[in-house]
Amino acid sequence: MESPELIEKKLSILQEITTAIVTTNNISTIANLILELAINYTNAEKGSVMLLNESGELYILTARGIDINLINSYRIKIGEGIAGFVAKTMTPIMVEDIDKDTRFKEKRDRYKTRAFISCPIISRDKLLGVLNINDKKDNMPFSEDEFDLIKIIANQAAIALENAFLVSELMSKTVELEEINKKLIDTDIAKTEFLTRISHELRTPLNSIKGAIYYLQTADSVERKKQKEFHEIINVETEKVINIIENLLDFLRIEDESRLLKKSIIDLSEIINSFLDSITLKNILARKNIHINIKKEEVAPKIIGDKIKVTQLFINLIEGLSKFLEPNDRIDMFFYEDNKNIIVRLQLSVALPDEIIYDILNLKNIFQLESSEDKLKLYLASKIVEIHGWKLLAENINNSFIATILIPKSEKQRVEVIQDRIFQLYVDFISELFNANICSVMLSEDITGDLIIKSARGLSEEIIRKTRIKFGDRIAGWVALSGESVLVTDINSDYRFAKESIPQYTSRSFISLPLKIKDRTVGVVNITNKKDAEVFALKDLMIASILTERVSHFIETLYTRACTDTEIKYYIDSFESMLKALQRYHKKNSLLPNMMLKLMEGLNVPEKDKAIALYVSMIYDLGLVPIYESVLKKENLVSSDIRMIKLHPHNTVNIINGFEFSDEVKKAILHHHEKYDGTGYPMGLKGKDIPFISRALFIIDSYCAMISEKPYKKTYTREEAIKEIKKKAGIWYDPDIVEAFERIVQVF
Repeated sequence: MESPELIEKKLSILQEITTAIVTTNNISTIANLILELAINYTNAEKGSVMLLNESGELYILTARGIDINLINSYRIKIGEGIAGFVAKTMTPIMVEDIDKDTRFKEKRDRYKTRAFISCPIISRDKLLGVLNINDKKDNMPFSEDEFDLIKIIANQAAIALENAFLVSELMSKTVELEEINKKLIDTDIAKTEFLTRISHELRTPLNSIKGAIYYLQTADSVERKKQKEFHEIINVETEKVINIIENLLDFLRIEDESRLLKKSIIDLSEIINSFLDSITLKNILARKNIHINIKKEEVAPKIIGDKIKVTQLFINLIEGLSKFLEPNDRIDMFFYEDNKNIIVRLQLSVALPDEIIYDILNLKNIFQLESSEDKLKLYLASKIVEIHGWKLLAENINNSFIATILIPKSEKQRVEVIQDRIFQLYVDFISELFNANICSVMLSEDITGDLIIKSARGLSEEIIRKTRIKFGDRIAGWVALSGESVLVTDINSDYRFAKESIPQYTSRSFISLPLKIKDRTVGVVNITNKKDAEVFALKDLMIASILTERVSHFIETLYTRACTDTEIKYYIDSFESMLKALQRYHKKNSLLPNMMLKLMEGLNVPEKDKAIALYVSMIYDLGLVPIYESVLKKENLVSSDIRMIKLHPHNTVNIINGFEFSDEVKKAILHHHEKYDGTGYPMGLKGKDIPFISRALFIIDSYCAMISEKPYKKTYTREEAIKEIKKKAGIWYDPDIVEAFERIVQVF
């Protein structure tokens, strides 16, 4: 029989994970809670939660007692190593001494004991990941009771993580649908404006022509000279109409359509699922009982394209071709790649007439067709292929029709798409952080060297399209040429740029800083128009410089070595998580960053360390965001609430991990609740073992928490808070930093 103590532990685990499910839907937060429970209930020092990525590899989502660099880089395939073995067999294992276990031959230099537990996280026969626990604090092997507890935690983890994955997928689909809806609305508005303008442009010459013809037709007799006059009017106005139509066709040319594509790296599997879910396509195929058979490689290729348009391409192509199929015919789709191309092939179970194949390959102008609906759909499909710069082939082979789409592989295009996505995230993040209406990233064009806008927020499409600045010209050009940042509080009183006031800017304060790769300026970042009309300060420039340095670091990595899809996804996912958290972050406009900057100045730290400390003070508590406000606003916190809140340093590090390359930053955030006497968390570090920035941040964070109103604690006056901090100097707080803090706090 199980002991009452074990039963109580099992019930406690069930309660805490159940609470987590209703408290947060954040995957990282849940993983951290799972790991924390596993370590606490087994009295272990080390552990990790590994998840399965899209490439079929296990990666470490969160860990304890493991080097940060290893967490970022460690990847294993199913079947490799201990965790890979557990993932493959989907069977939990407990090993007392790995040296005596014939199943595992690998060295375990990172661990001090030879005992461990590794347990698969499985939901409905599907592997989600692996939970690993190592190194008991008493150096003893794990017990059967502890093994049972880990299995329960893993089972409950599967439920919580599956729920979080579903919520994440739902939110992702919601964002995608919002983007599609926005695109449709923007297209509709643009179409209306375009038709209105064309209507206005055509009305005048057509009315003139109509009037001249009417006069010539109705006048009884018109002298030769007068006839020539009216013929000239008709000729001139007809020329105007021709020019308008030529301009219209020029406006609609392929280059413009290609420029408007919203390209991204897309998985062909996602495209398949999207077009197979089309209700219209389902109905068309169902009416004739036509079957689509998908044949692809184990891992579907990734392509560069506009996801919405590529989905429309396949829907239109299949719908157009289905016109020529008979009931019970079949369509086979093949996806594969060679050295140069990714190849998509549609094979019909019947051959098509030669004239239809000719039409598919020669659909140059839909207005010249006898426009049946199927031909229109084939035209639209071929147009999407054309504007992407791909190639469409069509032919009959062995009594079946084959349409082949050749999608060239382009590393340059892939890098540019990734770069554009990163810069847009950067623009959105900076705008959110500084509460700015306008932000842009300009890059030097390859051919001319001019600065053009690549990503922007708050600028119209027309300004983005038309803006072109040479190095040395205007503010951005000066920054690009000099390689120096510019902070202007009032442009009208700045002798360098007194003539630079621009109509779309409602503020006279701005920041402009160079974007550098390997010390070479490749672009410029511009930030202006704070929503609250405040001027930009030195701390804003310091933070913008730190963030720009991090983006530049990854872009440089992107260009200097072949980043894997996994690395890129990890970085972008991390950046997106930071942005989402920042949008809900309650501390971004607090006095805390100002106090941190003043404290660093009072301690005479170097400029670089000052900037890092300021940056940390802006993002250190992002990990609180995934925890629902219902917990943070409780008057009486229970033990599970306290455990959840104490996980927030780990949550923050998980959020920024893919984006942030500095271990100094991560450690400063992770340890900002450590106490000088070693009684803090998460690792109980003591004295100078606690990172310097963490020690400083703990004092300022404590002060700000004391004077703020919270339902579960007393609110202190400024004087009471200062007194409390001084009282605990040398116990909780670094006494030297407390002394400096006491000097600077008086100005706030």
